[in-house]
Amino acid sequence: MKKKIVIFGAMLLLVFAILGGCGSSTKQNSAKQDSTAKTGTKATHVSPPGKTEDVKIEAKDFEYDKKVIRVKKGDNVKITLHSDDGGHGFTIPAYNVTINGNGSAEFTANKAGTYEYHCSVMCGSGHSKMTGKLIVE
Repeated sequence: MKKKIVIFGAMLLLVFAILGGCGSSTKQNSAKQDSTAKTGTKATHVSPPGKTEDVKIEAKDFEYDKKVIRVKKGDNVKITLHSDDGGHGFTIPAYNVTINGNGSAEFTANKAGTYEYHCSVMCGSGHSKMTGKLIVE
């Protein structure tokens, strides 16, 4: 009997994990942009040199609102992630930065180059499309 309860609980958790994925069936267009330049249909965040950079990222429907973030080498960078459903994350492995759900993280961009960022929460069928680039000049 105890084994059946454990199996049922595990199955229930699996169902909630699948249903709680990060996609949503309704698309909402947001006109919010903070100090961004347009590149195609995706916003590109550009950092002024020599200052602390506060980058706000919206995540929804298996994508980030910023596909490219540009900062200067030596800048302090604060990334703030917001997702209406809270089921997304954000990670830049090269800088050991990880945000799971809504929150923020700070780091110093001390290595020039181009680095991938992606969703750190397994969020559903479009999870692999949630990527972008951090460019440290």
